[in-house]
Amino acid sequence: MRIRFVLIGFLSICAVLFAKVGGFRMGDHLMQRGDYAEALTEYQKALDNDPENPEALWRVGSALTQMALGETGETRHDHLETATNYINRAIVGDPNITEAHLEYARALGYLALFRPDWDDSRIARRVREELIIVLDEDEANPEANFLLGMWHRWVGPVPLLKRKPNELGAASIDSSLYYFRKAAKIDDENVLYKLELAKTYTYLDAKDKARPILQEIIRMKDVRPKDAEMVEQAKRELEKLNPPEEIK
Repeated sequence: MRIRFVLIGFLSICAVLFAKVGGFRMGDHLMQRGDYAEALTEYQKALDNDPENPEALWRVGSALTQMALGETGETRHDHLETATNYINRAIVGDPNITEAHLEYARALGYLALFRPDWDDSRIARRVREELIIVLDEDEANPEANFLLGMWHRWVGPVPLLKRKPNELGAASIDSSLYYFRKAAKIDDENVLYKLELAKTYTYLDAKDKARPILQEIIRMKDVRPKDAEMVEQAKRELEKLNPPEEIK
């Protein structure tokens, strides 16, 4: 009888572990495809089996963030806010998960920093701190370089007299170009990296540098469905710089 109970307990543990790993594997695959809602469902199954599992927590937060980036208004805000809560729990549970720090920076950045009306220096510092943790571990992480480029682009334009007392004096638009270029070099097929690099050149009135990048995006082949809108955005950006007949 005792052996039977031990066997049942062992099989139960195996079933939980299998469900967790299977949920991660399927969810990760769906995230790569851009099926974020389906990925969230898979990650949530794993989290239901182990509610405080840091690996499940940050993945749920990551899926919510990606869903939010395609949304607007209160839905976007609510999903990003919920994402930061899940990912923060993951970091508290295990501060050594590099991906959790990256996803926390992304969710928090899009929630409260990467927008014209941002006003919380504490959040700006926290986003940068999370990205530095990632880059200290892997300086060639393209997403961390890209997000640090976003950080510099949004924080840099704030007057130095306001930034410096809040420990944000290092931010600059020139640094945003550095990190966007680095991200695009590491992953030269990423449409978003190229688009944000081109938009930053346009912001700096360096139109001669923005044009070829936008043209490159428009000519890209086999663009993933989730990137198609960015290609259209590149066309619109190019239209602002060129007469219509010059757009190919």
